[in-house]
Amino acid sequence: MITDGAPLTLTVNPAALAQRITKILQDRPLTPAPIILVAAAAHWPYEPVMVTRTGIEFEVVGAESVLAIWEQLVAKRTMPAVILTPVPEEMLGTGLLSRVVHRSVFRMEPWAIIADSFGAQRIDPRLAELRWAGPALLEATPAKGWPPLAGTVLQRDLALRHLTVERLGLRRLNVEPDDLDDAVLLRWSALPTARQDLDRLTDAERFGLLTWLGETFGPTGRMLGLLAETDHIADLLPLGLLCATLWADPNNADQRAQGRVEQYAGAAHLDPAAMRAYGAAAQDITIGLFNGSDRPLAERELTPQQVLERAEDLLTMFSAHAAAEHSSVLPTGFDRALAAVAHALDQALGGTQAAVSTAEAAAQRLAGHMLAGRYRHRVQRAEMAVRLLRWLNTPPRSFADTGEAIDAQIAEWSWVDTALEHVWAGDDAHTDLARTYRVLDERVRVRRKALDSAFAEVLARWVRHPAGAWTVESILGKVVEPVVRDGDRGVLLVVLDGMTAAAANELTAELTGNGWQEYDPAGARAAGGARRRGVVSGIPSVTAVSRTSLFTGLLRRGNQDDERAAFEQHQLWNGRTARLFHKNNLYGDAGGVLNADLVAALSEPDTIVGVVINTIDDALDHGRESADAGWRLNQLGVLRTLLEHASYQGRAVILTSDHGHVLERGGQLRASTDPASARHRLDAAVASDGEVELSGPRVLDGDNRIVAIWDEGLRYLPRRAGYHGGASLAEVTVPVIALLPLGATAPPAWRPLGTQEPTWWNASTSPSPSAELPLAAVPEKARKPSRRAHEQGEALFDLTASEPTQAAPDLVEAVLASEMFRAQHALTPRKVPIAKVRGALSALLRANGTLPVVLVAQGAGETATRAGGFVTTLQRIFNVDNFAVLSIIDDGRTARLDLALLRQQFGVSGSIR
Repeated sequence: MITDGAPLTLTVNPAALAQRITKILQDRPLTPAPIILVAAAAHWPYEPVMVTRTGIEFEVVGAESVLAIWEQLVAKRTMPAVILTPVPEEMLGTGLLSRVVHRSVFRMEPWAIIADSFGAQRIDPRLAELRWAGPALLEATPAKGWPPLAGTVLQRDLALRHLTVERLGLRRLNVEPDDLDDAVLLRWSALPTARQDLDRLTDAERFGLLTWLGETFGPTGRMLGLLAETDHIADLLPLGLLCATLWADPNNADQRAQGRVEQYAGAAHLDPAAMRAYGAAAQDITIGLFNGSDRPLAERELTPQQVLERAEDLLTMFSAHAAAEHSSVLPTGFDRALAAVAHALDQALGGTQAAVSTAEAAAQRLAGHMLAGRYRHRVQRAEMAVRLLRWLNTPPRSFADTGEAIDAQIAEWSWVDTALEHVWAGDDAHTDLARTYRVLDERVRVRRKALDSAFAEVLARWVRHPAGAWTVESILGKVVEPVVRDGDRGVLLVVLDGMTAAAANELTAELTGNGWQEYDPAGARAAGGARRRGVVSGIPSVTAVSRTSLFTGLLRRGNQDDERAAFEQHQLWNGRTARLFHKNNLYGDAGGVLNADLVAALSEPDTIVGVVINTIDDALDHGRESADAGWRLNQLGVLRTLLEHASYQGRAVILTSDHGHVLERGGQLRASTDPASARHRLDAAVASDGEVELSGPRVLDGDNRIVAIWDEGLRYLPRRAGYHGGASLAEVTVPVIALLPLGATAPPAWRPLGTQEPTWWNASTSPSPSAELPLAAVPEKARKPSRRAHEQGEALFDLTASEPTQAAPDLVEAVLASEMFRAQHALTPRKVPIAKVRGALSALLRANGTLPVVLVAQGAGETATRAGGFVTTLQRIFNVDNFAVLSIIDDGRTARLDLALLRQQFGVSGSIR
């Protein structure tokens, strides 16, 4: 008999039929050609000749009636034949049955065939109870049959996973049964063929399969069934994004919009917790598609942008825009987050710490939106605005002399300039935010102007009696020569003409994130601890004075020829070859980025190479096409290629400038009878507001006397994009950046640096960095990735913030004393001394969990060259069961310690600090 209630007119699957006929013909003589009657629908749309697993060919024909069966029986045949017929056996008669194998009609008993195909000895009773599943599995049998089981029982969920993959066409999307989850269902639902895939199923199978999917894949599976019944299956993914925000706040729900969604889903009651879980899953998969971490399942899969557009349509359909302010995915949510930033910044301009904290939270929420990467410039400007608010809330920093002022410019005020450049660019779509940026810009510039005014007075005294500050002509002797004297290491000195300390901040951050480590070249011998260095430019701060002084090592005015001759023949090099390349001999011919002579010089490790890149200085004259603030590596001509050569050769790189600049920000033209540059004059008129008289041995113009502008809003010459030659901190401060390829051995005097951001640059909860590492590395707080709970009816994400911490000896000792640590340490092939683990862990904790790998190694007493391998060994100790307690990010440059996971995995109480 046919089990599971399968009808006699069962549609026969070719693979299942071949499997059944193989058993029937096993050990049976093939002469004369046997004829087999099979109870099934007579329609056969496949190849008329098939082959059994044992290689026997047989013909398949259909016969709708007794007469049609007789016609097939009397036909001449050369091979076995299978006749498919829906005619009941009792209507055939003994004469007809006597001419067929076993004198009877063979039944396509689904479960026996299915069990045989899977290699199962038994069928899960829960599976056998599903009357629709047997015929469905039989009909869906793949051409090669179902894959063999690892066990002996065909479990219900395993069989239905295989069935789902076949029926929904997921195998053509490279999805295997084990891959099936709610994310796959969400993405499959957005395919244009999804509705057709379901429509091909019988009513019983479609209902049964959707019921099982709902039971197995929780809220997402249940919502799939509801939308399939209302013919809205294509909206499963975009509707999930809307539901994530509609059900986000149980205490402030838009019940009308929720009711409209319930009607859209067939008037079903939608459980709030289930909707939050479904929404979280939809957000998860959309974010993965949007940021590229998930590859498309198929070429016809909807793009993330199309999903967002449909979600916005649904938002309008259900009148749910008010709830979208909670969305971290929808475009409306991004717009609302921008509005929240604008409001919070406006309130924070009052200056209270509470208002600043609110603005911080608003900016962090904006940065956490999925679209933050697409609109990175808008998010970055909001973050910069918050940083400026924090700076305005800090006490003014004083200075007694020029050296202290230059140090303060490098350590703090250049970061104000960096943030101001971004805020000045404004917002291109939000008028309220743009207005707030203008007000903030004015507030900051008032305070910044007071600093420049005070500096002008100090500078005027210093140029008469210069002492106590590094100067531009000292760079060769204090920075380059010690490296040359140390040994055979190659040196590349790059002068980015006109680069400010603010521009150096962002450029250095980019470089240290891409294979370079920053050092203090005087860290071992200078007072005050390791830090980024700055020097005083020539006076006036123009190229002819500052750059010539830099390359000659003497305070003098000159040109390119003077610079080249002095640099290449300088006595500091002790006979080593030196080459200097300016703009006119920097670039190669067609097909070559660099001049052949420059490439040859870089290829000689013993050659000291100097290069001048004029990109920034040229931009001051002619402007820039880019509206973005700051300077990136890809905007600075051949710098990227130069650094690639330097990295390959293991060269030390000194990245510096000859002077800084100020930008045109709606400034005023001041009349002068004898302007020598846009920012200094030589006439005898006394200095007035915004100006300072500079006279003394360091002034190399106008008989050692000039009048220079310190107010960034004034100029003597027609308007350009930017200017230099004046006496503001931004013009006079020259940054000095010392770099080595990551892992290279440093010269004896050099000390590694972590981030040089001031304390107010990051959120107010961040610990204060000190000057010298390993205590100095306090990077931006990283958002801890969410962990997926995936429990039915509950939210899919557990968003737990990382714990900030100060240096925590008690926590370190508690971890080292734990049973889990002892076990993990014992299992490590390369035994790391406990003292080194203690040092590394302490350094990470002092840095709030994130630190460059070379500084983790330094904290442990390891050399920089072994930093990568050392941290990898630490991962084997701390990453219990492959949980990422210690991870390596930034292409191997940075180590990150998850403090919450550290406590959990090593059983350390939260009360231990």
